[in-house]
Amino acid sequence: MTDSVEDELAEDVPAEVSVEPEPADLAEVFDTSADQMRYFADLLSHEGLEQGLLGPREAGRIWSRHILNCWVLSEFLPEGVQVADVGSGAGLPGLVLAIARPDLSLTLIESMARRCEWLQFCVEELGLDNVQIRNARAEDFRGKPAFSHLTARAVGNLSTLLGWTAPLVKKHGTMLFLKGASVDAEIEKAKANYVFAKQKVSLPEVLTVATPLTGEPTRVVRLIKK
Repeated sequence: MTDSVEDELAEDVPAEVSVEPEPADLAEVFDTSADQMRYFADLLSHEGLEQGLLGPREAGRIWSRHILNCWVLSEFLPEGVQVADVGSGAGLPGLVLAIARPDLSLTLIESMARRCEWLQFCVEELGLDNVQIRNARAEDFRGKPAFSHLTARAVGNLSTLLGWTAPLVKKHGTMLFLKGASVDAEIEKAKANYVFAKQKVSLPEVLTVATPLTGEPTRVVRLIKK
């Protein structure tokens, strides 16, 4: 998304924004990080919308579509690992993971300076000490496979995404992508173009997980670097 588009989104934010109510039993999911997650949801639903980081309608599904959906990835990350989150944008899933899993070390890679300023603002507001922000493109990390785990959400189709991210991951490292209903078609296209072989990654597993508190399906694509 370009800065000009973000400006347009910010101008379109209605005067009265309908924010999705906090789900019941939130503390059962987030435990001691529940208050931080509430604050992040509030930041996204107000300052985030004002800055055009989310569309005007997204406040009405901030928990169900965004935060809880991103939280699912935390279940696939071992304790204490270093994680690169590519195309972090508004902090989804990078900041959700940093809040939910303080044992993780997160590097948020975002190419747009304006979004990096937002991410830094949130890190300071939330008091997070397990996050580094890199104002860079994923391609800038080529030749430096430094991460054992990598995440991404809503960053291009699978073929394009692997071209950007596979070079960042160590041998035997894990890539976890949140994907929508079109993921099967993306996988078939990638197979037809030999993308998995070219990028030296395993064939993907598509893991459909029930999103906590909503039960809605979340699709996690998992690939291993060969």
